[in-house]
Amino acid sequence: MPIGTPETLALVQLAGVTLVAAVVQGAVGFGFTLLAVSFFLLIIQSGDAVQLLIVVNLTISVALIGRLWQKVNRALWIRLVMGAFFGFPLGLMAFQNADVDRLKVAAAVTILIFVAASVFLRRDAEGNSDEAPLFRTPSAVGIGALAGAMTTALGMPGPPVVLYLTAVGAGKDATRAILLTFFAVSYGASLILQTVAVGVSGGVWITAGLLVPFAAVGALLGHVVARQVSEAAFRRFVLMLVAGTGAYVLFDTLFS
Repeated sequence: MPIGTPETLALVQLAGVTLVAAVVQGAVGFGFTLLAVSFFLLIIQSGDAVQLLIVVNLTISVALIGRLWQKVNRALWIRLVMGAFFGFPLGLMAFQNADVDRLKVAAAVTILIFVAASVFLRRDAEGNSDEAPLFRTPSAVGIGALAGAMTTALGMPGPPVVLYLTAVGAGKDATRAILLTFFAVSYGASLILQTVAVGVSGGVWITAGLLVPFAAVGALLGHVVARQVSEAAFRRFVLMLVAGTGAYVLFDTLFS
């Protein structure tokens, strides 16, 4: 994406969205792509938005992993990753054959389904993070496959995994550990597939490099916000914000 006058405005808009979405991610452990994908697609108006999200998210995930691997439920993680590798090619085919309006509709519908399911599956936020989540192998592999397909198609692996971990009763720490380590693998593999099968332009790499610092600052601010506001209250705010974003993009795409 070359930087001219209109492109500079787009970059400013992308930076603002990245900062806000990273604050959300840092505060509650999820939500970056849920909040960013719709706006990225509106601003860029091409599949480059998905590739840009993959690059930025990969950087964030790798930076935040730290010692989380020690808290990961290995059995569940392996099954999710196995499933993801089945889903990657399917999502890539969908990405290659979809125009930007279809991508926007798919992203908006996914977001709204996620919000509705999150409300339905909401549990006590005081879950024990030391308890190992209960799961069945077929369902874990299936969720991994869905997340893998959504990564290469929309740059958005989080919704099915978040909902699954909520449903099986994973605690806050276990959820965060599994999500970020799974994201690192899924975004890394998706980026390789996108580069080989579709190609990633130099503009995407340059823009991603410019946005990463905003993501880092936003993540740090998110940790500050998390200490000032209760997690339950902030999660409700995030879900309302994400739902509003998804509804707006769906309306704009279908009726503009």
